[in-house]
Amino acid sequence: MKSDKSLEIKSVIKKIALRDQCLSEAKKIENALNISPLGSRILAARGYKADETLEHYLVPTLKNGLPLPTGIKNIDIACELIKEALEKKQGIAICCDFDVDGLSGGSQVYHFLRSLGAKVKVFVPDRFKDGYGLNENTIQLIAEANFSLLLTIDFGTTNANEIKLAKELGLKTIVIDHHHVGNHDPQADAFVNPQQKDCGFADGLLSAAGLAWYLVVMLRKSLPEASHLDPKDYLDLACLGTICDMVPLVGANRIIAKRGLESLSKTTRPGLIALKNVAGINAEVSCSHVGFAIGPRINAAGRMVHGDVVVDLLTTEKTDLAEKLANKLNKLNQKRQKEEEWVRESAIKKILLQDNLPDGIVVWDDTYHTGVIGIVAQRIVEAFYR
Repeated sequence: MKSDKSLEIKSVIKKIALRDQCLSEAKKIENALNISPLGSRILAARGYKADETLEHYLVPTLKNGLPLPTGIKNIDIACELIKEALEKKQGIAICCDFDVDGLSGGSQVYHFLRSLGAKVKVFVPDRFKDGYGLNENTIQLIAEANFSLLLTIDFGTTNANEIKLAKELGLKTIVIDHHHVGNHDPQADAFVNPQQKDCGFADGLLSAAGLAWYLVVMLRKSLPEASHLDPKDYLDLACLGTICDMVPLVGANRIIAKRGLESLSKTTRPGLIALKNVAGINAEVSCSHVGFAIGPRINAAGRMVHGDVVVDLLTTEKTDLAEKLANKLNKLNQKRQKEEEWVRESAIKKILLQDNLPDGIVVWDDTYHTGVIGIVAQRIVEAFYR
């Protein structure tokens, strides 16, 4: 058995070798891309080399490094179903989650289809009546309104029973989702999820908004009548879910976020302009702006009342209505902040009354607002590490 001293020496030598190698690569990066010595060392330490991959990482563009949508399993089938509905002038129902990712994804597809003259409507589950995800009440509502195609965004992977009901009621079904698949198969007519088995798409960790954007890209290529539409025009919405859902900002996600922020900075959508105004964003929009100013205001609707407020905001063409809805979201967010603070303080007081904290903490109070319980639970975990 080797002595501890020998192992320690080998460890030091290994670290020195790695450090020298890192410095050598850092110098190559510095010279090749004209980056500061510190920045070059950080990039080298993270495993980057002075090649095209690093250049695409630092300056992400739509032309370089963006995986083609054709690699996403079943997205072609989804396009055919949408094409069929458009040709037959059938109603298309978009059912999306009530968070930023779902709402920004649903709004993209809505805008695109409306530009083609489609009969399309966005349905958002009620957190307080329906809970999370696709549900029987919403499906019944969609069927009764004579829609023919149901398209879910940001959920559906685990909703096999609900998809079965939708089919029984005569609806064709498309599931656009990015959550873990496991052994689930919703049995939709088109199941689009990059995490499913045998999906050859290079970037499997897209947000739902990013996946919705790819659907727009594919539809643009598939539909001759959509030739006048530019997928880049939807990046201002796509970047919202990509950033707020905290997917890894590499590959396609990084390109969508980078180019989307540029688009968001100069957007002409009345809803996004009004939202930026109430959030006090006057400069170029950054990831921090989206994550800590725009995102919480959008999420406040689903937490406090209903996500329909956001859909109306993101899809309206009227400036006065956009300003009214943005102000409503701002007030809802302020209410959410106060409610969250009160619930957090109350929960912590209850926890501190216990002499010995168990490994798992359970706090209950029927006066706590359902919409903030999840975020307060996260704060409790951060405070007590359990």
